[in-house]
Amino acid sequence: MTVLGPVPVGELGVTDAHSHLYISRVAGGAADAPVLTDEDGVARELATFRAAGGGAIVDCQPGGCGRDGRALRRLSERSGVHVVAATGFHRRLYYPPDAPLFNLSAEAAADVFRDEIRHGLIETRTNQIASGPPASGAVGEAGETPAIRPGVIKIAAEASLAASPQALFAAAAAVARETGYAIEMHTERGAAVEAFLDTFIAQGVAPERLVFCHVDKRPDFGLHRELARAGVLLEYDTFFRPKYDPERGVWPLIGQMAGAGLAGSVALATDMADPGLWAELGGGPGLLGIFTIIGARLTDMGLPAATIGGLLGGHIAARLAVN
Repeated sequence: MTVLGPVPVGELGVTDAHSHLYISRVAGGAADAPVLTDEDGVARELATFRAAGGGAIVDCQPGGCGRDGRALRRLSERSGVHVVAATGFHRRLYYPPDAPLFNLSAEAAADVFRDEIRHGLIETRTNQIASGPPASGAVGEAGETPAIRPGVIKIAAEASLAASPQALFAAAAAVARETGYAIEMHTERGAAVEAFLDTFIAQGVAPERLVFCHVDKRPDFGLHRELARAGVLLEYDTFFRPKYDPERGVWPLIGQMAGAGLAGSVALATDMADPGLWAELGGGPGLLGIFTIIGARLTDMGLPAATIGGLLGGHIAARLAVN
């Protein structure tokens, strides 16, 4: 499910498995929270990405903390790039102090996520605002632009299971079981992923519906091997971040996973919430880096074309598919 409607899995093509295209400023949120609102600059870069063979972006900004599905739709229409939006929740620090979501029961939070999947992102509906309650009626009046449906449930873990919002995790698990939607989970540098996996399994979510993000910040091959064997899709995204030492972290890890026959359990991404990472906005590697840096390096490693295709889109597309 994209912001312009359902798309066959095979049509997504080269896909950034985790990034951000638009993040508005959130009053009361973290002072250093990323803000990404230059639609023109992002649209230009998306068009360049499309011209180079790019197909899709998974936008991992959930509601209430800067997401705007209307902007995502405009960017997709302008560029021709498929965009997958997210329901769910981010870390608490990115929300206003009075954000109601974190005080909801698991059942009430599940209603919020389920309602967005059924009826569209809250900010894309008639007479609704981004922080408002979910509507229960029809989507807009005749002739209006239809609401935008999310294609993934994005959630955020803290550094431990105990510090994470248990009710919201239970809500995401319930909606994933019911809808077949995948859960894409922010991790704090891969911390406590073993416990999170056990929790989801205990709540009836198959590992094959899980994507664990940023786990290359914890480049423990033994851990990654076991998560992959369990069925989790591992998302790696530190390619453009020198502070995570990609030459000693993500690149050897990719080689180890491929050598063990586990490349099918890995999806690659840029996670460009910081405007400085965008070529058009801050002179960073930008979306073309998927081809010129990541794709070129995968080719130099001698990986088969089919393996590269899976890493750069095929694996995340398969995980997002809903039967």
